[in-house]
Amino acid sequence: MTTTSWRETGWVPVNRRTGAGRRVRVAVGLASLVLLAGGAGPAIAQAPRVLIVGPIDTYGALVAGVSEGLQSAGFRDAERIRIDVRNARAGDEATAVIGAAVEEGVDAIVTIFGPSTQAARAATTRVPIVFCPVADPVAAKFVASSEAPGGNLTGVASADAEASRRRLIAFRQVLPALRRLAVLFDPDFPPDRVQVANLEQTARSVGITLLTRTVADGDAAVAALQALGQSEVEAVLILKEALLRRAAEEIGRVAIERKLPIVVGDPDLVALPGVVAAVGPSQQHTGQLCGEMTARILHGAKAASLAVGHPVFELLVNLKEAGRLGLVIPEGAVEQAVRVIR
Repeated sequence: MTTTSWRETGWVPVNRRTGAGRRVRVAVGLASLVLLAGGAGPAIAQAPRVLIVGPIDTYGALVAGVSEGLQSAGFRDAERIRIDVRNARAGDEATAVIGAAVEEGVDAIVTIFGPSTQAARAATTRVPIVFCPVADPVAAKFVASSEAPGGNLTGVASADAEASRRRLIAFRQVLPALRRLAVLFDPDFPPDRVQVANLEQTARSVGITLLTRTVADGDAAVAALQALGQSEVEAVLILKEALLRRAAEEIGRVAIERKLPIVVGDPDLVALPGVVAAVGPSQQHTGQLCGEMTARILHGAKAASLAVGHPVFELLVNLKEAGRLGLVIPEGAVEQAVRVIR
């Protein structure tokens, strides 16, 4: 079997003795961001203004990463940059914040996730927008292509074809015998449709055959698992996170009975019954990429020519649930994991 390194998958390498490679503390990054945004006087009036908008109260690591990315590019204090950080949980809140910022004058907008990105795109075709991240910016029609965005938007993609390929490679590291993967998705949920299309586009290139099943709710997911067996697939990927959260106990019970390990893309779900691994983008690194992109724009680059980036993926492993399923996770994958449940 060919061994795939963390550099190919985009995993974060972790020194398990020292913890090197883990996320920098969010508090440190946010403190730096306050320093950047603080201050007053004539110098700040000449400094470029950047708006960061989105559900930042629950995604502090993203915002901290943006701060670090800007600082690494030379924007270290209030004399060089002015940053306005605004919390907006919904699209209408983001619309109001972005509209006011555009009217007052802003040099760049960093949007946290899709609703804020949609609001920003509707508000301006002139101000550069860095999305941080969106699932598939091409499918969402935010950019013309990943290589050449072509408008005033660029940023980081977390579930496009390339991101899907990296995630599948990571799942194979955890489950080396994985050749057939069942994918449970809700066809009425647009992000699920996009992810399934991208998984289908890339699965064959990493030696995995997909078996897709449409599920609208927890009952349908349970029924789909009951109809599957190890003779058909070696693992199950459940795309719709809300569905898994609502029916975690029922889905996990059936998965364990059927000896079907569950893999997910949301690190927060790794502790659920039946889940053996999660592979998701590092918030810290995603934010850093967006901060670096924003800095390049402030230095004169055009969003239209800045290729869409891809984050480092973090691996989380649940050895407790693997044991209940009779699985042994390779030591190499355990060593790569940023979190291990034993």
